[in-house]
Amino acid sequence: MKKLQAFILSRRGMILLIVSGVLTAAICLLMNAVLIPAIERTTQGVRCFDMNFAYDYETAQRFSELLSAEGKTVYLTRQLPLDFVYPMCYFCFFSCAVVRLRRKPDGFVLLPLLLAITDVTENVCIEIMLRAETLSRPLVFFAGCVTTTKTVLMYVCFLMLAVLLIRRLYLKSKVLPAARAGQDAAGR
Repeated sequence: MKKLQAFILSRRGMILLIVSGVLTAAICLLMNAVLIPAIERTTQGVRCFDMNFAYDYETAQRFSELLSAEGKTVYLTRQLPLDFVYPMCYFCFFSCAVVRLRRKPDGFVLLPLLLAITDVTENVCIEIMLRAETLSRPLVFFAGCVTTTKTVLMYVCFLMLAVLLIRRLYLKSKVLPAARAGQDAAGR
């Protein structure tokens, strides 16, 4: 754990943080601005599985019925493969950011890991549903629960990162004036 901490706090760790952050943003932009709209154009506006906070069997069935062959191809050959890479990118980003902001790896790093595992599980469920001849109610129920869990965890990770960043900035604003005051007093 000490080696991981040392790496993340090093210059190479900062590079990993930046690269994973840029990749996360680029993949998110590509999926949300290009691929998902292309899929949803073929479903008369019915949202993709993973773009819902929750969904039931009827919504999943309607999406599957409306999804064109072209939309299904885009989903299976472009969207999902990219969505399997996406969790790895944001896991690296969130984990590096948490360790750098807290100066140590601890339980907070488990949240991005849990988020990534949940997202990959969701993607596996979606692929199974897209390839199935008919939808299974238990699978749709499970997939919907996983999607809801992933969405909540994503918000929790963003909130955690915001709180840690605000905390770090606050502590820095308290330490710097005190250090400057000490330097001024020593210089007199």
